[in-house]
Amino acid sequence: MGLSKTSICNQALLRVGADVVESLDTDINSSEGTVESALLCNVLFDQCLDELLRLYQWNCCTKRDVPVKLTEAPVFGYASAFQTPNDFLRLIQISDNANYWVDEIEWVLEDGQILCDYDAIYMRYIARPEDVSKLDPLATRALICLLASKLSVPLQQDDNLSQRLINELYSVILPEARSIDTFENFDLQLPESQWITSRGYTY
Repeated sequence: MGLSKTSICNQALLRVGADVVESLDTDINSSEGTVESALLCNVLFDQCLDELLRLYQWNCCTKRDVPVKLTEAPVFGYASAFQTPNDFLRLIQISDNANYWVDEIEWVLEDGQILCDYDAIYMRYIARPEDVSKLDPLATRALICLLASKLSVPLQQDDNLSQRLINELYSVILPEARSIDTFENFDLQLPESQWITSRGYTY
């Protein structure tokens, strides 16, 4: 079991030299500093989580689904529209065949819908986790780093620290995650690095 939301926030607070909190519930009996920290963590946590999960194809948050085809077709351009799942954050890949993934399927993502010319599709996507303690250690480390970068300015008025943390995220943590996740995938179909490059992503 990984770190809870409160533990992740406390690790981020420690990275910026702030006091940790016992709870993210703001208590009028708590010190002014910890109330401010808890409020900021509550404001920034979900935003940081969503940003992080869209930055990279995390194995621990990858899911598969057969989305529902909508009765109303797009106004023009495509024959079909499919609703994305409620926990959807980033589309990785779709196919018109459950047994074979190809990178030649034409589709677009608009307004929470996948538009294409197929009657049924199979998708792989990044999902928002219901329990952040199930994130793998590198994803948790990355989340702590990103959250700390956003906390550093309001808590410490330190733009330089914020930039150092962002550099650590992009230069150290994400490359490590990509390397490890690649070794944990043995798929005879299109490799992730090639697929991401073909779509113009760097992570």
